[in-house]
Amino acid sequence: MKMAHRLELNKIGQAKMAYADREIPWHRLGQPMAGLQTAEAMLTAAQADFDVVTTKVAAVDAEGNFIRNPDGTPIIIDDSRATVRVNADGTFDGLATVGTRYVVQQNRECLESALAVVGASSGDAVVDTCGVLDGGREFFACLDLGALIIDPAGINDKIERYLLVRNGHDGKTAITFANTSIRAVCKNTVIAGMKEAQRVFTARHTRNADTVMEEAQQVLKISTAWAASFSSVANKLLSVKMPASGPGFSKLLETVFPEKSHETDRQQRNREKVISLVRALYENDRNAGGYGYTGWSAYNTIAEYLDHYREADPNERALASMSTTSQVTQKKHLAQEVILSLA
Repeated sequence: MKMAHRLELNKIGQAKMAYADREIPWHRLGQPMAGLQTAEAMLTAAQADFDVVTTKVAAVDAEGNFIRNPDGTPIIIDDSRATVRVNADGTFDGLATVGTRYVVQQNRECLESALAVVGASSGDAVVDTCGVLDGGREFFACLDLGALIIDPAGINDKIERYLLVRNGHDGKTAITFANTSIRAVCKNTVIAGMKEAQRVFTARHTRNADTVMEEAQQVLKISTAWAASFSSVANKLLSVKMPASGPGFSKLLETVFPEKSHETDRQQRNREKVISLVRALYENDRNAGGYGYTGWSAYNTIAEYLDHYREADPNERALASMSTTSQVTQKKHLAQEVILSLA
């Protein structure tokens, strides 16, 4: 039976994961560490600092014996390779079959590249979680980028910032770096972090590692300047007063969810249903009910609806939320513009 967390367990049942002890993961597994750690310390504690190599693939029968040519040579599958984990005790674990162009990116290399992307070094204590999934086929880590505090003297809205790091040895999982506010502690939270991420960079295992890092820096744009810019916009949104029954909030809803020309009765009912749902979301404790009737709460309400409540396939919602060109992202930008116009 597969465990929900999908963490790999070693021979004595210990989960191959390590985490900063400020918060215990929901599954209560892994090695607790005293705060944020260096890459080396976390990889060692999570038993994730193993090597993976590629090998040729030979044909075997149902009993595991080589199928051989008449001259005794084994039959080799020329268009495939296998990824194999080299364990510290000298044993090996077969992981997956991959293509001949597949290039292994070791877990430590992937994590060091992620540190370089955010301007840290392997000796900086910024790694929050680290673990091995699916029998060694996948690796993840979370770098703590520090929280952003919106209106520290008022609502004190704290937004956690992580860089999610993902690497696979299965021929399917790409090298991935993603900006997210979700802490990765298992397979499900890795996926959730990917879906929630504001910026995602992926690269196949057939590309040069240096090029991958340079492109990741450009795509993710992780910098102090970005954080300062985000905080500035958030505080401007926060300064806009927006009562639920006021004209400002009504204008926002009418602009983001406009009436279509020649709207049918069904389309009208659907639009009114959406607006009613968004109004209810605005009033709850996650938004205005907990943080005040402001443009900041209104913007987060629109984003919450678009990311989690609009009628769409869950995978489509996730992809649209991550895309910089989707209609969802355009509506978020439009909401921000409308709110700032009321400042």
